[in-house]
Amino acid sequence: MTETPENMNKVLARSLPFPHNMALVCKHWRNIVSSTPELWTRIFWAPFLDDQWVNLQLEKTGSYPVHFIINVKGALSRRFPLSLISSHLQRLKSLTITGVLDEYRDSGMLLGCAPQLDRLRLTDIRAFGCFAYPVSRLKLECPTLRSLYVDKNTMAYYLPHEWLKNNMQHIEVLTIYGGSPINRPTSMAISQTLEAMPLRIPCLILDDLQFYVAYAGAYSITIRADKVILRTCIGDVLTAFDGDCQTIVLRDCDSIHELRCLSLPPSNSLELDGCAATRGLRWVSKTRPWNGDTVTITNSHPSCIKIILYFLGAPFARRNCSLWPRVTTLRLVAKGDFVIELPLMILKEMVSSRQRQAGGQENSGKDGEELEDTVRPLRVLHVHGAQPLRSEEEMWFKKQVRDFVWN
Repeated sequence: MTETPENMNKVLARSLPFPHNMALVCKHWRNIVSSTPELWTRIFWAPFLDDQWVNLQLEKTGSYPVHFIINVKGALSRRFPLSLISSHLQRLKSLTITGVLDEYRDSGMLLGCAPQLDRLRLTDIRAFGCFAYPVSRLKLECPTLRSLYVDKNTMAYYLPHEWLKNNMQHIEVLTIYGGSPINRPTSMAISQTLEAMPLRIPCLILDDLQFYVAYAGAYSITIRADKVILRTCIGDVLTAFDGDCQTIVLRDCDSIHELRCLSLPPSNSLELDGCAATRGLRWVSKTRPWNGDTVTITNSHPSCIKIILYFLGAPFARRNCSLWPRVTTLRLVAKGDFVIELPLMILKEMVSSRQRQAGGQENSGKDGEELEDTVRPLRVLHVHGAQPLRSEEEMWFKKQVRDFVWN
């Protein structure tokens, strides 16, 4: 019942997706599938399908909320009749459009209120022929919209600021996909669009969003989000963005070594998921500091773990660094079949280094408050999915760390 690349490929290959395949098993299954409207509510549309097919699908859904998945990418001679959606706006639960919109200026306009629409995805929206048919024609009222996924061009040029102000009151996740370097005009347009958001975004996902290096430092884009997820690219994005958040997530990034010369936005926690480092470190002592207190590393390569341990204070070239002095919590997690390859010696050196530096400094300021640049000892160390630990090493960690878990 979920949208997957496999299902989309089957549709484009003129195969029958679920639940059609279920109906082919036997007569009994066919009767059950035909009498269960919930199974037909996810409606795929591709250029080779006609309007009658969509109407038949809609009839099978009864009065249940519907999910439209429309792919017209590369099909300039066959456009989806948006009027089919317009007549069912009251039941529209989610809408995905990939490719150009239709040519008609009035009949094809998405106009009206979709009171149940909570997920909207618009990608590869571009010119048709010599005219541009922007999503500014999108006049949907989405009072319950919670998830919006758009590519960089759609976000920058085709979403009117007034529409954002009127429909983003309950947004929970905003995703902007890049896929190729962004020039300066597009970057400035994205900045203006984000500034038009009426509220602070609970979760902002920047998916493979790349800036030209020449433009990255020429402007700043203010982040107003509680959680920011950066996927694939981090360097030029962190250079261009400004602001603060509660959590920064680096996902599927192979350039963790770049954090040495970049400033992380102010935040409480940093999460690394599926990350690695394609290059090692030559200098650690010149790494930019960070003021957060929690680091979580999930399903990441040993090269990534090693660099983070150096940032946390493991001796590098016989020098103590402690570039992230306020971190007191470190979690290393393996999910699924992943096994953490943990450099145990470097981990122990990091814990010992922080303990020594914390013990040799004045740990409190006025009224018992800790100083900003004071190195704090590691108080929480949770490791899930690493190699077994010998009993003597386990006893050592328990003496050094107040809250220690290893399983």
